[in-house]
Amino acid sequence: MANRIGAYNEWGHLREAVIGIEDNTIVADYVSALQWETKEARTSFKKHGGMRAIDIDTARLKRLRRQIEAHVKLLKKLGVKVYRAGRIRFKEEKEYLTGVQRGNMLFGGADFFRVIGNNVILLNSFRLPFRRKQVFIARPIIESLIKGCDVRYAATPPPSPHYRKDDLYLENGDIMVDGYNVYVGLSGNASSPAGAAWLQQFLGSKYKVYTIKLSPKTLHIDCVCSLTRKGLLTYYPDFVGELPKPLKKWDKVKVYKVKGEDEAFGANTLTINEKRVVVSMQYKRVADEYIKRGIEVIFEPLDATIEYGSGPRCLTAVLRRDH
Repeated sequence: MANRIGAYNEWGHLREAVIGIEDNTIVADYVSALQWETKEARTSFKKHGGMRAIDIDTARLKRLRRQIEAHVKLLKKLGVKVYRAGRIRFKEEKEYLTGVQRGNMLFGGADFFRVIGNNVILLNSFRLPFRRKQVFIARPIIESLIKGCDVRYAATPPPSPHYRKDDLYLENGDIMVDGYNVYVGLSGNASSPAGAAWLQQFLGSKYKVYTIKLSPKTLHIDCVCSLTRKGLLTYYPDFVGELPKPLKKWDKVKVYKVKGEDEAFGANTLTINEKRVVVSMQYKRVADEYIKRGIEVIFEPLDATIEYGSGPRCLTAVLRRDH
């Protein structure tokens, strides 16, 4: 039990993970923190904010559910032990901060918590207020799993309900880890400099937290950059600023626009181990680059989850990876 939890990079053999469920998804109200979205998306938020997603497009929502459950089955087939987060239990939790921003989206498991070494960080500092209610499904599952384990457990400080650009925001979609090197993406739409500074303070001097500037047209770094395995990263150079010194000499798979179609989420992959990676099936050109490098690609249909902003990495809260 004492050694059951721990993650030291993005590519060690994935042993255990937590996956969320689709639980009454509600479209978020438009707020200024969503100004990076496309014009079409902003219009949808303004028109449908507060409405149940299943009432707007039933077929799409059911496809989303099927793809989440298929993701669970795939990981189990690959030998990963999968735990499931539950539903929001109480009315007060469901209505948390709805006076600030209505909305509900509880299946993006990677943002439930982050494990760095033997540090378990409950994520409680989302820039979008509607996402902060997911702490109520993340706490029960993670606190049950860490019992008897030799870990440090902490939660990020909750931001003020009054939106401020300079508050402390920290989201796992922006965090990448390579041993004692930790990278935090900063687009201005999710994690903030104050969040990166908090992470450095919490982890201590053994770790070095680097920040990477991102285009304000994206949300998280894992939408446009990933550490696929040691020495190999996948990224969209048009959206990712200067890479920190430890990453500059890494081999790079680039994603970009192909025939007018954006490959941005082609960088959002889930490494099972250094020789096997899960890729959403529409990114075959990216997969070919991995195959050239001796990596087995496992394709997964995730078009519906990606429409909701969740690729294979986003869906998966990593509990344990091998060194």
